Amino acid sequence: MRIAGLHGAAPHAVICHDGPVIDRLSPADSSFLYLEEAHTPTHVGQVLIFDAPADYDTHALSMAISARVERMPRYRQRVHSLPGRVVSPVWVDDTEFDLDYHVRRSALPAPGDRAQLQDFVARVCARPLDRHRPLWEVYVVEGLDDGRIAVISKVHQALIESGDITGLSSEARAQDAPGAGWTPTPGPSARELLSDTAISLVKRPGSVVGTVRGGLAELRATAGRVGRVAGTVAKAAARPASGRTFAVESAGARRYLMVDGSLADLREVRKAMSTGGHKRPSLHAVALTVVTGGLRIWLQSRGEHVPAQRSVRAMVPVSVARDGTPYGSTVEALFIDLPVGESSPAMRLRQIQFALDHQLAQHSGVRAADLMGMAGFAPPALHSLGVRVGASLSTRLFDLVITNVPGPQRQMYADGLPLVASYPVLPLTKGHAMAIGMTSYLGAMHYGVLADREAIPDLDQLRAAIAEAVEELLHWVADPFGTEGN
Repeated sequence: MRIAGLHGAAPHAVICHDGPVIDRLSPADSSFLYLEEAHTPTHVGQVLIFDAPADYDTHALSMAISARVERMPRYRQRVHSLPGRVVSPVWVDDTEFDLDYHVRRSALPAPGDRAQLQDFVARVCARPLDRHRPLWEVYVVEGLDDGRIAVISKVHQALIESGDITGLSSEARAQDAPGAGWTPTPGPSARELLSDTAISLVKRPGSVVGTVRGGLAELRATAGRVGRVAGTVAKAAARPASGRTFAVESAGARRYLMVDGSLADLREVRKAMSTGGHKRPSLHAVALTVVTGGLRIWLQSRGEHVPAQRSVRAMVPVSVARDGTPYGSTVEALFIDLPVGESSPAMRLRQIQFALDHQLAQHSGVRAADLMGMAGFAPPALHSLGVRVGASLSTRLFDLVITNVPGPQRQMYADGLPLVASYPVLPLTKGHAMAIGMTSYLGAMHYGVLADREAIPDLDQLRAAIAEAVEELLHWVADPFGTEGN
């Protein structure tokens, strides 16, 4: 029996006595397919940058990815739905699977600078995945001005925990062994699907209810749950999100920004803040403070009024350890009012740390169990979690999603190529103009910012604003009492 239902959900595979195995999507993945819209695709992406020798043939990297796909059956399957969304869609082998469609080789025109790469990522990630094919794409991009190679992936939420398609490893020459070949299995016929649907309705009516919530019924059910969940965050959500800059009805076009920072700088700030009897802040709080300072400087640069009381509400998923469980097994989705109106970087950090501590201590964040109840979701990796939560919450509760995922601090490789940098690409949830993902890797902090193209024409200015925010914090570390120049 094949088991469907990723993310730890109950099995949804069913064996027909006179037919093939019917492998259903979990309610989590089904609901996410239904909530997705043409102008707000919700696949999660990443941009990986690799060092490569001058004579490296990118076809080799494409073949390495192809070999990995051969050992990952889910990446060769597509989604097949019954009309009316009576029960969950099913996974079926793609009998016309075309690897060249999913793994594409591209090149930037000269000069191949970062701005061109960002534009390429924005165009690629703005396009929805083809529902008639397996729900993933990888682009191997050469022509970068520094001789490096970029790999851009976009993977639907339904596949997010089926494995890493790029095959990153800490071993320089680790490769997937060749598979034994693959022959697609014909999917169930319409008659078999209808027959299994009838059995499901009789034997498991409770499990079918979650799927019937597709379309408008799903949205209404989600809205009701959001109202109840909002009550648990009443203190944090006493006011609506600020709207204005960060609220938009998207037309689909995107901008993307990659920003690099030093993890050592953030650690230096963290260490300095623990002097004088103060509690040492978390690295997560320091990273959020950098983003807050960057947003403050960026808002001011575009001529917006930023009064002292102004804040920007971020929906921030946080992985925690609780009651003896290992780190990462419990997830809190917190609403943090980022104090962009506060002029002191040290005070911003203290306010953000206090908000984090207070919400976690009061259990005022949305726990993983609550998220599953809201739309059938189970929490995957944190970047994906932020997208899932944001897609099902009212746009009035927050201004933007910010995720921060600690990455490995050792050298990683793909097909023998050393990984230089990794930038997350979070999709925009409905009604929002910006999403920020952060990933630390090998002593660096990499920021990936996706924004609506029309609403945020000046996104590139955020790069200098983030760098200035880091300098503000470092300057405070060097002169906490402001004695310079006195």
